[in-house]
Amino acid sequence: MQKIAVLLALSTFSLFWPPAMPAKAQAEEERVLRVGFDKRLPPLSYVDKNGEAAGFDIELIRSMDSLRGYQIEYVPLDWEDTVAWLTEGKLDVVVGMKYTSTRDTLFDFSDSYLTAADALVVPAAAREISAINDLRGKVVAIQRDDAGIVQLENIRGGKRLVAFSQPDALDMLFLGRADVFLGNRWTAEYVLEGTGRQQDYRIRTGLIPPSDYAFAVREGNYELVNKLNEGLARLHQNGKYEQLYSQYLEPYSAFAIDWWRKLVYGLLIVMGIVVVVLAGSFFWNSRLQQAVRRQTAALADSFAFQTTVLNSVDNGILSFDREGKITLINHAAQKLLGKMEKDAQMSVWDCLPQLPIRQALQMGDGHMLEGELHLGDGTGRIVHYYLAALSNGAGQQVGGILCLQDRTEQKHLQARLIAQEKMRALGELVAGIAHEIRNPLTAIKTFAELLPKKLNDERFRRELVEHVPEEVARMNRIIEDLLDYSREKPMQKKRENLRGLVRSVLGLFAKRLDSERIQVVLEPGLDVDVFVDRDRIKQVLINLLLNAIEAMAHAKDRCLTFSVLPREGQTVCLAIADSGAGIGEQELLHLFQPFYTTKSQGIGLGLYLSQKIMHEHGGEIAVQSEPGTGTTFFLIFAKGGTGDEHFNH
Repeated sequence: MQKIAVLLALSTFSLFWPPAMPAKAQAEEERVLRVGFDKRLPPLSYVDKNGEAAGFDIELIRSMDSLRGYQIEYVPLDWEDTVAWLTEGKLDVVVGMKYTSTRDTLFDFSDSYLTAADALVVPAAAREISAINDLRGKVVAIQRDDAGIVQLENIRGGKRLVAFSQPDALDMLFLGRADVFLGNRWTAEYVLEGTGRQQDYRIRTGLIPPSDYAFAVREGNYELVNKLNEGLARLHQNGKYEQLYSQYLEPYSAFAIDWWRKLVYGLLIVMGIVVVVLAGSFFWNSRLQQAVRRQTAALADSFAFQTTVLNSVDNGILSFDREGKITLINHAAQKLLGKMEKDAQMSVWDCLPQLPIRQALQMGDGHMLEGELHLGDGTGRIVHYYLAALSNGAGQQVGGILCLQDRTEQKHLQARLIAQEKMRALGELVAGIAHEIRNPLTAIKTFAELLPKKLNDERFRRELVEHVPEEVARMNRIIEDLLDYSREKPMQKKRENLRGLVRSVLGLFAKRLDSERIQVVLEPGLDVDVFVDRDRIKQVLINLLLNAIEAMAHAKDRCLTFSVLPREGQTVCLAIADSGAGIGEQELLHLFQPFYTTKSQGIGLGLYLSQKIMHEHGGEIAVQSEPGTGTTFFLIFAKGGTGDEHFNH
């Protein structure tokens, strides 16, 4: 019985005791290396179409002999997750991490295997970005948790649009949500080539200091750091690093150039041998003769082709020697100048005596004269000409060349279009006046028709006294605005302080601004002098201020800002920005047209008159607005002076 009890106890103990793990399996589990990487950063690291890890950083890990004892597991993640997972110990290595002093306190880094600077991707038409400070006021698309964010934090007024990956940030640039992309140059080139947008965008490099890329491991894992450094050193020694660099990043690296150089040298040697053999060939003279015949035939064909081309163009083309004799003329020129017999040896002086031929010949090569002239053949035709000197292959002047274009129909069409445009503008003006005057006339007519019937009605008399004078005053305002538009008053320009002008207009609306809780901000820089007519510019400021107050009627935050924008030359730009509802794109197209208005009580002449006043000052008025973001008007003046300054705009 005692033996049976002992056996039962041993069997029970063996059931609950965990089985021992084989030593080999335990060793393999301990040598698993979890490598995290940005799954959308081609060509450095990404997931290919087969779902496998790929890219330059991944191939460096795969090619390291020092990591052969490890079972490597690749973990594709978003970049911000790789940093978090490495911090939490879920990863052993993160590839392609930029070295920064802040990250050095959290992780240990291998030796740098790549040094590169972030690049800026901007639309091809944008030319204003030449330094990192030019990003002020721009919307920059950047990857979340990218080290380049530190650069943007030092730029005042810069805005960041953060994406989960660099391709997503580039998509924001393509969609117009961002002005600039900041990120990896190779990734930008990869995405632009894949989408066929190389011609639409430019890559700007050299604006941001370069950064070192390395492998990051958990703090204190010096053994793994040493193995990574050892693997990188061997890749450089055996040439594998240069091969991978050439394959993924720079197709024309030093590795490829050296191979092509050897190939070129070999080809040059072979070509030298061939030339020597051909030089001693017995049939050298016969081949030269054949070549001469072929070249002669080619020249004849080329001359015939040139003649065909010249005769097929619509413009008249002719050449002449230094004595004015016509040496070449196409069919179009003959048609313009009349039939010409070749034997007659017509001179260009006889056909077009009004041409400045001597002046063109004296100017020499590289200069061209152009202008218009009337053919003296009684047809009234107008011809535009291009005249230049003509030199031979030795640089000697042998004559000139003349190109003629018949502009008669074009001139007549332009005259008709100008007349049509004047009639259209007049029609719009008449229609606007008729529409604005019809409304008060209708009200007055209604009261006049009811006057015999309701003369004794007290309520009718009150409404008559109230509304009829109001409608008459409205008609008078319309007429006054029209007279102000058409009346030419003498300008009385003098130096005026811009801040004083703005304050004088704000004083007229101080009570209304306070009652409607509108905050007014006068930015520094308004203390500049401008050369203007004070009363007319005040009229412009009053129109813009009234529009801004009405635009902010339903806004939650009401702010009106006056500032002077930096501008080169002898001009001053005053910006007036409100936080109102904004203006739609279609409305912007008609904003300065007469009698165009979106107000129920307006007549649509305020901005029209404001634009006319600014043009009278030699300045400009412009507007920038989007629905929901407010509106900014720009007034451009000449700086204060002592005389009648003028400037080009």
